[in-house]
This record gives sequence, C-alpha cells and structure tokens, in this order.
Amino acid sequence: MILLTIITITVPILLVVAFTTLFERQVMASMQRRMGPQTSGIGGLLQPFYDGLKLGVKEPILPELSASGAFSTAPMIAFILSQVSLSIIFISDSSYQGIILMALSSLAVYGVLLAGWASNSKYAFLGALRSVALMVSYELGFGAVLLSICLFLTDSTGMKSLNFADASPFVQTALLPLLLVFLICILAESKRIPFDLPEAEAELVAGFNVEYSSLGFALFFIAEYANLAILSAIASIYFLGGFSALKIITLLFGFVWVRGTLPRYRADSFMRTGWKALLPFSLALFSFYASFDLIF
Repeated sequence: MILLTIITITVPILLVVAFTTLFERQVMASMQRRMGPQTSGIGGLLQPFYDGLKLGVKEPILPELSASGAFSTAPMIAFILSQVSLSIIFISDSSYQGIILMALSSLAVYGVLLAGWASNSKYAFLGALRSVALMVSYELGFGAVLLSICLFLTDSTGMKSLNFADASPFVQTALLPLLLVFLICILAESKRIPFDLPEAEAELVAGFNVEYSSLGFALFFIAEYANLAILSAIASIYFLGGFSALKIITLLFGFVWVRGTLPRYRADSFMRTGWKALLPFSLALFSFYASFDLIF
C-alpha cells in the first residue's frame, strides 16, 4: 500500500517535469527560429523519456576526495522535498498547505549546500555559496509576500492562515502588486535566468552540481523543474483565481520567455536587487496591507 502511494505521487510529478522540459525546448526553439525535438515520437514527445533513460543507464561517478555519504544524500534531499511539496497542494486540509510549503521551500537550501560541500571541488563549492546567498536573499521577500497574503485569508475558525481557498475579486485585485514580487522570487528560488548565476557555465562549469552525473544529476534536474511547477501552481492559486492547468502553463511560458530574452545578472546586481529593492518593496506592501487590515 505504501509503495502504491509513493508511485501514485511520484509518477505524475515525473510526467509533469518531463513535459515541462519538452515544452521549454520547443518554445526556446521557436524563439530562436530553429527546430526543436522532432524525431523522437510525434512532435518529440518521447525525447524527455529518452533523456531520462540515458541518464539512468550512465555510470555514476563518485569523486575520489568527496564525502561519499553526503554526496549521495544531497540529490535525494532535493528530490524528496520537491515531491513532498507538490503533493502538499492536493492534501485535503487546506488550512496548513501554505505554511507547510513555506517551510519546505526553506529546507531546499540544505540539499544545494550539502552538494557543493560534499563534492570537495572549488567550483561546486563556489556555486553552492552563490546558490545559498541567492535563495536566502529572495526567501525574505518570498516570506513577506506570503505574510501579506495571509492577512486576507482565513481558515474555518476565522483565524488568519495560508489556506488555498479562493479569495474574493476585491482581494485578488488588491494583491496584484504582490504578484510581480512573487514572480521574481520564483525565478530566484528556482535559479532561473536572469538569476542563474550559481550555474554560470562560463565561470563555474556547471555550479553546485558540477561533479554529479547519472541519476544524481537527474534528481537535481527533476527537483528544479518540479519546484518551478510548484511555485507556478501557488501563483495561480493565490493571484489568478485558483488552480488551473492553463494558467500554470501560461506562467511557465512566461518563465521560458524570460530565459530567451534576458541576460544573466552579475553577482552584485542580484544581491542588490534582493536586499535593496525587492525586500524593502515587499515589506512596504506588507505594512500597507497590515494597516489597511487593522483599520477596516
């Protein structure tokens, strides 16, 4: 029974990740006026499965000077957290979904940090430090957005909470400024362009996961795209009127569009944006919403 439950949760998430990667490759190909995956099945539908098979049959390489236990554990931490986070959206009691997702998103940094440290590579460690700095910097703005949301949402007892109940149209309109902050935080939390400095290929080879191959690399890859889908679902629920596959696909298209158009930030630029622009703006919005809630 437990095995069946795990399969029921894991397989749909893996399918979401597979088709998200295919969707991204096709959209990027269209933007760059070239052909995307075409030969593997109709419209390249089988390409993600061939990629997964290729990574699965590759020999895993363990660096000689690495901390083998921590090295093998890090991708599993990232993968498990992403699976649990996505399954939380579909649990029955909505009163605790938001707070659980907030806690799980804060734990994701440990898998990245452990991977960089356990690799015993200066490139991986530098990439991990950049990832941790990025995630911590934008986690604060992310938390301020969620706190602002909980001012307008209540549970069955009337207390403030982060439940996923549909808000009124007035509340949705009032929360629109937070949507911009939330979307920027999604890009930063998932380490996507223009915030992909931890994986700057020209400087760090591949970032914190440079020493990983085979299933270890695949687990980090799955976790990244699963987190992107999770945060897109949260944005759809809080700001766009409820859970909708069409709205999530639209948000994913926007993230791919950003990847195809914007350049990468410098290290000082993304830190300055997080601490001197995004965090003060999100705290100012929280103060405004809190005073509005207190008065009315």
